[in-house]
Amino acid sequence: MTLARVILFGIIFSINVVSLSALEKITLGGLFPVSNRGEGDIDCGSINNVGLQRLEGMLFALDLINADPSLLPGVSLGARLYDTCKRETYALEQTIEMISYDLQQDSSAYVCPNGSAAVRVEDQAGQSVTGVVGAASSSISQPVASILRLFQIPQISYASTSPELSDKMRFDYFLRVVPPDTFQSQAMFDIVKFMGWTYVSTVAEAGEYGENGIDAFINLTRNSGKVRIMILVRSLISKKQLK
Repeated sequence: MTLARVILFGIIFSINVVSLSALEKITLGGLFPVSNRGEGDIDCGSINNVGLQRLEGMLFALDLINADPSLLPGVSLGARLYDTCKRETYALEQTIEMISYDLQQDSSAYVCPNGSAAVRVEDQAGQSVTGVVGAASSSISQPVASILRLFQIPQISYASTSPELSDKMRFDYFLRVVPPDTFQSQAMFDIVKFMGWTYVSTVAEAGEYGENGIDAFINLTRNSGKVRIMILVRSLISKKQLK
């Protein structure tokens, strides 16, 4: 990791936003849980290493693409990356900040104190976001997708697995590179049937991801037809217990 990149991370943690060079022709947005949820009124808490690694992975991918002129000839990719802090309301604020250029393109409604018409200044941050990578949690990706679709901005998530995000009537600009929870639940159910198990217990992490996944699995066992599968114990483990 270069010294410049380390300094860049320092900027992320202090203002929760990274703005790269303004010379890019295509700017991508990114939403990553670089920080954990803060306590009380504090939005952001300690550093989340997994989110940090994912952010670094996107920057690394952009570096590779920009370094190979055969991939996107004549095109340079840049990014504006934001920390979600694992908090829905904070992530929405960051999303609004990300697309603020699109919200402020029309300056005709503004008048300067001297009465003259306002003229928009094209600064370094003044580039529309072409697409957004993220977010991690489905609970964050859903409201973010609802905002981005209004501006017809594509969104690709690397970790959101909620089946609700497959509804193209609501999330028509949302895509993801991971399967929804229903696929994982179906795979677990198929394994149980293949092994001939009729009594099983479930263990999941408390929260949207774990609970929804187990709910989908239990629904499959209830509609298994001739195969009778009984759930003996259903356990939920909090993140504190995992530690």
